[in-house]
Amino acid sequence: MKKLILLELTFLFLATTFSSNSPPPGWYQQTLPVSDNINDIFFLDSLNGWLVTPNGHILMTANGGDNWDIQKDSAGNLYSVQFLNSLTGYVLGNGLHGIIYKTTTAGLIWNLIHDFSPAGIFTDMSFINQDTGWVCSADPFDGGVFRTTDGGFNWNQQFNYGTENPNRIFFINKDTGWTSNGSGRKLYKTINGGANWNHVYTSSIQIQSLFFLNGQKGWMRGGPNTNTNGASYTTDGGFTWISSTGENTGFDVKFVNDSIGYAGGGFEPFRITKSTDGGKTWGYQTALVTPDISVAILKKDTLLAWAGEQVLNHTTDGGGVIVNVKQTSSELPRDFILYQNHPNPFNPVTNLEFSIPKSGLVSLKIYDMLGKVVAVIVESKLNSGTYKYEFDGGNFTSGIYFYRIETSDIKSNIINSETKKMILTK
Repeated sequence: MKKLILLELTFLFLATTFSSNSPPPGWYQQTLPVSDNINDIFFLDSLNGWLVTPNGHILMTANGGDNWDIQKDSAGNLYSVQFLNSLTGYVLGNGLHGIIYKTTTAGLIWNLIHDFSPAGIFTDMSFINQDTGWVCSADPFDGGVFRTTDGGFNWNQQFNYGTENPNRIFFINKDTGWTSNGSGRKLYKTINGGANWNHVYTSSIQIQSLFFLNGQKGWMRGGPNTNTNGASYTTDGGFTWISSTGENTGFDVKFVNDSIGYAGGGFEPFRITKSTDGGKTWGYQTALVTPDISVAILKKDTLLAWAGEQVLNHTTDGGGVIVNVKQTSSELPRDFILYQNHPNPFNPVTNLEFSIPKSGLVSLKIYDMLGKVVAVIVESKLNSGTYKYEFDGGNFTSGIYFYRIETSDIKSNIINSETKKMILTK
């Protein structure tokens, strides 16, 4: 009992102690040294990242995006960047035709390793290690899918379907991968490294982004019906897709784990969208002043993400999402209440409910035993009422967790807070 009390006191101290040097909450803008749009962003870890632009800039940061250096400019229209380790990375795009740059010095030196004449614009790539990778071009005559096994110096064309040539490609290992063509709306899959490709699905809207965690679970911007909000998910490797609900997602979809994913907004009102239930539903997060099409995440890190098109945005706290929080009663509550989750203990789903008597800013977060934020449920303005959230702990380990709510009355600035304990048992 004494140990539990000590842990709860430690949690409260950590949850309410903030460094003066802490980054701002939610999404905030990071400044770039060039005036250019962003085509793609890639972060190797929480500090080291790269981005590429339409005017041929390759930018690098070593401090999470707070400062950027120009590593190369005037390199053509660059569409995609990917690093395999701290030294080796690839950038692709087009000059007069498809081009690929490679670095083995963390970007200090970039070498043009292949010039795909006469193939046209290369828009996407997927490397599984520093030697083996694929690139794609939607050029109807000389495009298709090309594979390298020697670090990009030699390429073999594996796929050329004319007007159905792909603009997106994604591999999870040396055997299994997918390609999609936006205009043709078709999804192809290989299970033998690209030697053979099979048509597995036709979307009713354009497929503009692909992301898979494994051979079964994946997401795309596209879907089975024209009324979809843009995103869909599959649990059988791409043969069947289910439309998501909620906010209209943008052109780049990436998932941190089975539950948490981000997508660029891309549409007015400009928002960054997020899912915390595996892509079934999407909520919005506060965006800045421009659409955010490209998204970068770190696997297994639920709090760090970057998004950008006209400006670069960054979050270190998960961004503040209100997805899946449902108002269960419009009756005006008399008191501020955080209810005990039910069921408790739970495996793996439980319900979190709270009542707020006045409209205001609401923050509801889940912490582990060390006081670290492991999930952001709400961080936004809510109207008075009673709300319910279904929390899925399927991706969390068994143990004791805390959920804490903080509300701030906009008119009186009165702050209420309460913390409760819940137990996940698997």
